[in-house]
Amino acid sequence: GGVGPLAMFAAATRSRRVLFSPPSRRLGTSRLTPRLGQPRPSPLLLGQPRIAPPLLARPVARLLQSSSPLASVVPGYWTGLEPPRCPGFEAETQTLSSLRTPDLRQRGPALREALEHYFENGWTLTEVLFSSLSDEAAFYRPPAHGLRHAMVFYYGHPAALAINKLRVAGAIGDGVEPRFEVLFETGVDEMSWDDLDTPQTEWPPLCDVTVYRRACREVYLDVVRTHPALDEPLARDAPTDANAVVWALGMICEHERIHLETSTTLIRELPLEFVTRPQHWPFDHASAWQRSAGEAVAEAPQLRRVAGGHVTLGKPRTHATYSWDNEYGRRTIGVEAFDCSATPITNGQFLAFVRAGGYASPELWTEEGWAWRSFRNTKWPHFWVPAGPQGLHQYKLRLPFAETAQLPAALPAEVNKHEASAYLRWLSLELGAPLRLPTEAEYQRLREVNADAQHGGRGSCARDAARDEALDDAAAADAPGLRARGLNLGLAFGSPSDVSGGAQGALPFASLAGNCWEYCEDWFAALPGFKVSPLYEDFSTPCFDGQHALIVGGSFAATGNEASVFSRFHFRPHFHNLVGFRAVRGTSNPELSSHDAPPPWAAGWVPPRYVRGGGADAEEGNHKYESAAQLSAYLDLHHGGAGALDGPALSLESLDLRLALDFPARCAGVLAAATQAEPQADPTSARALDVGCAVGGSSFALAESGAFADVVGIDYAQSFVDAAAALHAAGELSYVRSGEAGG
Repeated sequence: GGVGPLAMFAAATRSRRVLFSPPSRRLGTSRLTPRLGQPRPSPLLLGQPRIAPPLLARPVARLLQSSSPLASVVPGYWTGLEPPRCPGFEAETQTLSSLRTPDLRQRGPALREALEHYFENGWTLTEVLFSSLSDEAAFYRPPAHGLRHAMVFYYGHPAALAINKLRVAGAIGDGVEPRFEVLFETGVDEMSWDDLDTPQTEWPPLCDVTVYRRACREVYLDVVRTHPALDEPLARDAPTDANAVVWALGMICEHERIHLETSTTLIRELPLEFVTRPQHWPFDHASAWQRSAGEAVAEAPQLRRVAGGHVTLGKPRTHATYSWDNEYGRRTIGVEAFDCSATPITNGQFLAFVRAGGYASPELWTEEGWAWRSFRNTKWPHFWVPAGPQGLHQYKLRLPFAETAQLPAALPAEVNKHEASAYLRWLSLELGAPLRLPTEAEYQRLREVNADAQHGGRGSCARDAARDEALDDAAAADAPGLRARGLNLGLAFGSPSDVSGGAQGALPFASLAGNCWEYCEDWFAALPGFKVSPLYEDFSTPCFDGQHALIVGGSFAATGNEASVFSRFHFRPHFHNLVGFRAVRGTSNPELSSHDAPPPWAAGWVPPRYVRGGGADAEEGNHKYESAAQLSAYLDLHHGGAGALDGPALSLESLDLRLALDFPARCAGVLAAATQAEPQADPTSARALDVGCAVGGSSFALAESGAFADVVGIDYAQSFVDAAAALHAAGELSYVRSGEAGG
């Protein structure tokens, strides 16, 4: 307390809206001093002509009709290898395919070659993707939802992170351009669906970012080709991440691939006039463009029985491929028998929910989900495009670079978790049986069932891949190999596909690997044995907050580590990406990987305990109300009245703001007065029970009123009760006042 909210708002505004002055057209005089390798000119090539990325809408249209190489149309676009010269290029289709993730336990020339090829492949895939942007303005256009940076950030971010992580690992000394290594370091993790305080960053000229990317690539390749750490032997039982330099080199490659998928999503959100299909990008799956006859609404999901069993989560630390820190650890969960939809919910199945008025029925939504739907005025899934007037319910589907003529009914419904939950409540009423999302452990049971159905009874599931990493799709095959297996994973194709098509459709549960990510009931949380990666401390831990939904399985655009059976990622429930879901009928109280999750925990979250036989709401826990921000907000409401109106607010004569202060205490005053007015009132024996006391404002006021001999306050949120008890014991409590800007 102590600072008026208006003063806090000003301070918070100054701290949040940091404006970066644009760098000059010449990027200063910073020079890289590599620890190893031969001397070379300043990587920024100061004084050389700057070539901006291309204005490709019209050039690509011409290229499709000619054999002219892209470089001849837009000289200087490629900061690395041109696609035909890049590892992974398929001459037959003239497309660039993703390579499989490399073995980081090998050493010497084999490791150097594998890392260089893998890096070049991801780097050029990024530049092929960004060549879809029609002009320079598209790089700077913020997304319509206001929850992410402009595309120029994602063009520069992987390069900046590469330099920063090489420095943290001790592979290099100085950076390339310090301003860029700060400006492009951190992305956006918006706190709420209505957090529209879009960063007001003034981005540098595109030509400067292009030159910066070129310089960063040279630094990475210099480390791969010359650093002695790549020759240092690794003990057989040593964890694969024991060598910081090698691990950083793998991290940089996998981080690039995460943002390859992120950028695919953001480009999919841009208006079509800003996008054109890039040359050399993997082709869309044919099923995305198949026209269906007549009604697009599909039958209700087919549920198949799955036997119970025990599932062990977590990747062994001696596996050879790169992993993010949250994948390590080990937890065994007992799974009861359950029924699950054979495929992800399709567009056709979700269309029935839309036509039934699902987006206009608040009873189907959680409180938070309905607030999001109302705020955004959402009436259909994010990537659907109306093909007629509202109410007609005819739609097309937006793919990354084009719109289909009609809604492909057999493709997965890509929605956020709020929409998935509302659909399942609606379907529960339709079928007369409670449905929910699968848990992480149940999802792995589905993969085990598929593995058991394959030849030899082994396949791509955590159970089998933990013993034999060659059974992990990400480690076993590149994009052509995945395509040959019938998997829409690792950019084998450039779009989602029919959920039951191809060889995977013959398995008990189709599209478990690839096509779209899938939501789980679990919140994103650490596994027992988790250790924070010292090279990237903030990759997982800030999201162990009970506010990030766990997703598994990978999408069509998930490459490298993202395609792994061990991959565990996360999004806030309101966020849109390439994510679908399944329907499960089973116990109302399944054990989740977020139950009893070990530290670290973020934002005041305390993972709920798992109580076998508990109620259906066991997982609701306290994640929603026990964040530091929520605690501060409640302390403001209950105890923050003193001094809140100091300053300019006192001059506002049109509204008495005092009526907005001390509301819990004033409510308690009404009750105390009514109690004392009773003819039989006896303050020596009267008692009060404050149910949902939060941080005690009403409880304290009731006790101080003299109307009650005993006052008991109870609340479900432990952090609220602890704060009230601390205030009661000490008489004061310090906290950070939650100003209007969230400071």
